Amino acid sequence: MENQDDNMLGGKVLRTYHYKAKMSRTDVNILYSMMLLRISKGYLPEETSFLMGMGNDAIGNFEKLARKRMSMGMLMDILAALGKKSVSGFILFGSGRKADDFLCHMVRTKRTKIIEHTLYIVDDAGTERLVFKLFELNPSYFQFPNSDEHRLKETREILDVELNDNWFSPKTPLEIYQHCCLLTDQEIEPRNVMKVLEEMTSRRSYPKLLRNKANEGRKITYEKIDK
Repeated sequence: MENQDDNMLGGKVLRTYHYKAKMSRTDVNILYSMMLLRISKGYLPEETSFLMGMGNDAIGNFEKLARKRMSMGMLMDILAALGKKSVSGFILFGSGRKADDFLCHMVRTKRTKIIEHTLYIVDDAGTERLVFKLFELNPSYFQFPNSDEHRLKETREILDVELNDNWFSPKTPLEIYQHCCLLTDQEIEPRNVMKVLEEMTSRRSYPKLLRNKANEGRKITYEKIDK
């Protein structure tokens, strides 16, 4: 049973994860700016990865410090996925030399209602210094609203028409998502489009969609299959 202190902090601690890696000042700042923007948009890491046209774990790996370097191409894909048109606001500095790298410790604390993301820099003596702490809602606790069903229905209708009449070439997830948003006054979330596309690629009847995997330099695309 949760006590008052637990409730004030976002609920009982369910699990704590620890990730460590050496990172440059530049990559630490990109990580912070990207996570802040993602959380403010209300997107899960896999939703952001989807809009980037990458595998579901692309952003998750970066936030777990498994991917320690961010290419400019990947950064621009993140900005596009999150609806930001320039790197303005992303604090970029540091030479990126080995001497400028720091041992970083990311602590992810999953509570009943929220998830805490805390990043520390560890000095040579093992002392940890706080760099940032971010909070987001735990999606396992907060159920998606009933309005999601209406959004899913609207998304299905839009993409069914698109598939039958206008799907002449492979489309990226971001193109599909932006098209759905353009054709409805409802607030469609990436997860809505992800679910409908999953349904469409699982169909036995034609026409249906084929999900082309991403490879080096190429994003995931969805291609119409007639037979």
